[in-house]
Amino acid sequence: MPDLIAKPCSTKGRIKSLTKTGRITSLAFFLLLLSACSVHKIDIQQGNVITQEMFEKLKIGMDKKRVELALGTALIVDPFQRDRWDYVYIYKAGNTKEEQSAHLTVYFDNDLLTKIDVQSALPKERDVKKPSSSLRGSSSRGGSSAQQQGGHAH
Repeated sequence: MPDLIAKPCSTKGRIKSLTKTGRITSLAFFLLLLSACSVHKIDIQQGNVITQEMFEKLKIGMDKKRVELALGTALIVDPFQRDRWDYVYIYKAGNTKEEQSAHLTVYFDNDLLTKIDVQSALPKERDVKKPSSSLRGSSSRGGSSAQQQGGHAH
């Protein structure tokens, strides 16, 4: 009578090759995890850029509209003190310890500028730290003329 019980096939060679493949896969996975340790941190820019040149345009007696034209929209306008505007600029580089900050407060009476309080040193225009544009692309390589002029390229 023929033997109807199936005999297990030999898997010694297959197990060795699977183990070798598993080791290679594990090594590749480990290297992938290791490469993820070098995380790119983004530059952080908050508030309005405030420069010494902008400050020099301010004159006591200017109305609120002219102050806003010179400095831009205030970052902080306290709803309980509508006659005080705070302009704040903070920059922190992502991958370095480079930081910069500026703080300027202006005060009004009857919508006219009465006092300017410089809370921290204001940088010159050329010294303002801004996020690097290497990831955005167009500033270092150029770009379409519509993009450079602030429009949209279609």
